[in-house]
Amino acid sequence: MEVTSLPIKLQPSNIRPIAFRILSKKHGLNINTDALAILTETIGYKFGTDWKSVRSQQFLEEVAKVWKIEDRGLFIDGDGLKQVLKDMNSKSSNDTKRAHRTDTLVDITNDGNQNHTHSHQDKQISFEDKNMEHEERDDVPINWQDYFKVVSPNNQPTSIFDKTRKQFDIVFKNNDDKDKKAKRGGKLESIVAELVKNLPASIESFNNRYYLLSDRLSRNENFQKKSLISLSALNSFKEGKTDSITGHEISLIKNMLGRDGQKFLIFGLLSKNANDEYTLEDETDHIELNLSQAFKSQGLFYCPGMFLLVEGIYSASGGNSNQDHGYIGGCFYVSNIGHPPSERRETSLDVYGNLDFLGMHRQIAPVTGEKITKISKKFKKRLVLIEKTLYNHKLIFVGTDLYLDDFKVLDGLRKFFQKLENSIIESIEDEEGQMAEGTNIPLALVFTGSFVSKPLSVTNSSVTNITNSESYKSNFDNFTTIVSKYPNIVSRCKIILIPGKNDPWQSTYSLGSSSLNYFPQSSIPKVFINRLEKLLPKGNLVVSWNPTRINYLSQELVVFKDELMTKLKRNDIIFPRDIQEQEELIAQDDQRTNEERINNLIQNKNTHLPSKIKQARKLVKTILDQGNLQPFLKNLKLINLAYDYSLRIEPLPSVIILNDSSFDNFEVTYNGCKVVNITSVVSLNNRKFNYVEYYPGTKRFEFKDLYF
Repeated sequence: MEVTSLPIKLQPSNIRPIAFRILSKKHGLNINTDALAILTETIGYKFGTDWKSVRSQQFLEEVAKVWKIEDRGLFIDGDGLKQVLKDMNSKSSNDTKRAHRTDTLVDITNDGNQNHTHSHQDKQISFEDKNMEHEERDDVPINWQDYFKVVSPNNQPTSIFDKTRKQFDIVFKNNDDKDKKAKRGGKLESIVAELVKNLPASIESFNNRYYLLSDRLSRNENFQKKSLISLSALNSFKEGKTDSITGHEISLIKNMLGRDGQKFLIFGLLSKNANDEYTLEDETDHIELNLSQAFKSQGLFYCPGMFLLVEGIYSASGGNSNQDHGYIGGCFYVSNIGHPPSERRETSLDVYGNLDFLGMHRQIAPVTGEKITKISKKFKKRLVLIEKTLYNHKLIFVGTDLYLDDFKVLDGLRKFFQKLENSIIESIEDEEGQMAEGTNIPLALVFTGSFVSKPLSVTNSSVTNITNSESYKSNFDNFTTIVSKYPNIVSRCKIILIPGKNDPWQSTYSLGSSSLNYFPQSSIPKVFINRLEKLLPKGNLVVSWNPTRINYLSQELVVFKDELMTKLKRNDIIFPRDIQEQEELIAQDDQRTNEERINNLIQNKNTHLPSKIKQARKLVKTILDQGNLQPFLKNLKLINLAYDYSLRIEPLPSVIILNDSSFDNFEVTYNGCKVVNITSVVSLNNRKFNYVEYYPGTKRFEFKDLYF
């Protein structure tokens, strides 16, 4: 029989030796002062005069195990310890019906409300076993439809990177509560509340990117303190010169002070100062860059707003901003510049504890209603196996800029729908009237805007008395009429609509200008598509945001509409060395004979690559290395900071579908992430309908052309 002792008040000095022996010496964890005070009060309350007993030591063992299972890092802080103790108590209360105490210290929630808790059991089921019990049961069937969903930024759980723990905090949203608060508080109060939330988000936007990329670099074997290879050595290594490899480590800018003339490798945000000089800024300081002799890593774009690795020599006497106070001063003479290498999706997910970033697996939660934020590897393997059995599943992504006010586009749509309807009928007949897993029945049709050729504005049309909004609605009514003629498409396919720059309500102030695009862009208002919504079965019309994510079992697909290639080319920095090298190549080519030019073309295989492929690879490598769909400064983009996380592509998704009408179709795979671009649905020069079919079971894309 368990003996219950009365609570007593202990001092942190009483618990410190025991905590050091179990948490630090045995488990390699470090506990700070706040956490030790919380732990002291908890042990005094739970165990009383038996605080030196085996039971209290087992309790500390359990705390250490849970802390490690949740990947909270090496330092135990007060807030994290409160959450761990709360999780342990809630687990214990779900497994026991024995007597319990209430109102313990550690059950204070983030909202400041106090909840009742239960005492810790002697034979408590460990957190890991309990958490995985509902995920790893092989006898529980998995319905693939539960894991095929479209996730817009407003429904996506908020994920914030904690620089201290080097882990993500996942916060699930409750849109119903948000709507109730907005109605109760009024429109003005809700606007003020949003502005207050955006203020810290604006400050932390670039900080979060910096700390996340720094964490990724710390795991890269090329940037470890003892085995780091410099950028110049990496380039030499690729060319076969291995004797120039030397060891360095990434230094903070403030650490260069007083070390004039020494060579450093630094990492930070590239921007311009008031004197129009390029600067690099990290968490400690900023410094002016001299790029006159800089060699850049090839196959990448370099724009202000990107986080870059810069190698060079620090000079305390250089620079044009030495008169500024509170700043290191001097100039950094850059010899090499490059991007932080990206990391494969599987590696990142393992490091961050296989978190559920899209909130798809909450249905695995126990009957208690707890929201699971992690997915076991065993469960992920089951999802992958199911994917391979569903090899006939496919998604169709129609080309971008589906102008519904263009008769040529409407003609192409009719041809496309007719072909798709016939293929569905053939598939049904082949399966003897059963839908089964027919190869010609797509799970969803993804249509990406803009859905009108001219931006929707508040002014009236100059030709008729019909307002632009009425005209916009009539375009979707026509689209509904066309779709209604194909009953199998209506009954069997989801239709997903993603807005473009000319669609409401963004177009009312941006007027279709790409520089005024506001990301993420909210969905098309349902007032314009009510007829289409009535036509399709419930749930078959998905009005999504831009960008949006599609979860298919274990895969994460990102669909994004923007003229990325144009933005990158327009803001790409031209280094002085680029011009110099180009002039040298032209001079060398002029001195060669025709035979030497032919031999040079044969030896240099890279010259055989078409320019379009090189540009596509540059785009893909740039955005994946930066880990963001909009790696620019604030003057080049407009971001809704409340949903800033929706533009982050870290960890890398499985697939990224870009809808860039300014560039051709392409498919590029980099670090296991497949990136595809789909150009305009109909070209201006011909009558060719452009779309792509994706088979997630085999991760295969097929580009299709349909002449009409």
